[in-house]
Amino acid sequence: MLCNDELLKITNGKVTYGRSDTPAIHDVNLTFTRGEFVCVLGKTGAGKSTLIRTLNGLQPLSEGTVSYQNQTYSLKEAEALRKIRRNMGMIFQQHQLIPRLSVLQNVYTGLFGFHSTFQNVLGLFTDVEKSKARQILEQVELLPLQHQRVDSLSGGQKQRVGIARALIQSPEVFLGDEPVASLDPGTADRIFQLIKKAHEEQGLLTIINVHSVKLALHYATRIIALKEGRVVFDDVPENLTEELQDSLYER
Repeated sequence: MLCNDELLKITNGKVTYGRSDTPAIHDVNLTFTRGEFVCVLGKTGAGKSTLIRTLNGLQPLSEGTVSYQNQTYSLKEAEALRKIRRNMGMIFQQHQLIPRLSVLQNVYTGLFGFHSTFQNVLGLFTDVEKSKARQILEQVELLPLQHQRVDSLSGGQKQRVGIARALIQSPEVFLGDEPVASLDPGTADRIFQLIKKAHEEQGLLTIINVHSVKLALHYATRIIALKEGRVVFDDVPENLTEELQDSLYER
């Protein structure tokens, strides 16, 4: 029976790119529930980005299934997948913003999945949506910069725009693919503070790839560790031993 709080599930997940004989992820079986703050650890090439992209439907599985609220979506038609993605906000390491647009205009792009192409091209957003965008920008401390082009912002400010763009969707799932990898430790911690605050206030399921064990130990309620595409740890942060950390990063 499906638990009411169960949101995401990947079963026997495997992804192989091209003609490679080595899967990016394989034998992955994970269930995620509402309210969890999950950090995914592992060195570069361990399969972290592939896992996140699979959960968001950006990367189809070679084998296995992935589902949202018990709806398998890895092989769904584009429109069905689009509707499911409305419930998933995502931020990226390289921001994925439109440089020539303003902060506010970039936030509005988070609503594109809810409107027709005609509405999006003309920028036809409701007063409620406009008000919500400004409220979210205030939450991420960017309201004074709402009309500034994003190509003039710092890395931390750009990442906050990414957070605002994801939150305007009112998602149930918040995904992050190495969102703080290029930021200094202080800025990275501030970004995690903002994400954790939104996570708690909105009761989200949050899953974030991160290199920093320190950040994972401080913010996560659950840590998943990948090595060579396989899950080698899935437990509370307190049980992540130094020996396993050494094994993950071969220090």
